[in-house]
Amino acid sequence: MSWMSQLKTDPLPWLLEADSPGARYLALRDLVEAPKPAELRASRKAAHEGGPIAAILKHMESEGYWSKAGAGYTQKYRSTAWSIITLAQLGASIEQDPRIRQGCAYLLDHALAPGGQFTTTTSGAPSGTVDCLQGNLCWALLELGCDDPRLDIALDWMARTVTGEGIAPATDRYAPRRYYAYKSGPTFACGVNAGLP
Repeated sequence: MSWMSQLKTDPLPWLLEADSPGARYLALRDLVEAPKPAELRASRKAAHEGGPIAAILKHMESEGYWSKAGAGYTQKYRSTAWSIITLAQLGASIEQDPRIRQGCAYLLDHALAPGGQFTTTTSGAPSGTVDCLQGNLCWALLELGCDDPRLDIALDWMARTVTGEGIAPATDRYAPRRYYAYKSGPTFACGVNAGLP
């Protein structure tokens, strides 16, 4: 049983209306079976030139960040990390707009600690890593089409800290790979959430 069969009215005609290019693109990409490639490309282009993708890209600074320079976690929902995540959710693509590649590179340059941790701190310290941010940013960068080799390090950190493989306890401050206050243990243990997943 599909989710569409649970609805009283088919939303697809409404979602495919041209006056909402972002919704149209996502509906064509995700809901229409075998959309025409040319129509999908044109729709993706329209979504990047109008609607939410264009609005977010309009606020990007020329250096590649949103809101303020640095790691990009704060100002919440308006800064670099949040803009990158939202662009990915909206179906944006590096192939469609070079500013997206620039934003991804800026994020990797300023928010990724050498051990692969995406951090919330302005200093770039790995202690500011949390699973939710790590997972969201890894997914978003992949979804946008980012192929930077630093992303491999971030994915490795995420996998190891979830399984515990090769990660020392936070108390072992001399270990090359260890948990931190916020990323406090395996299986998604979170210091912000009292050590619970």
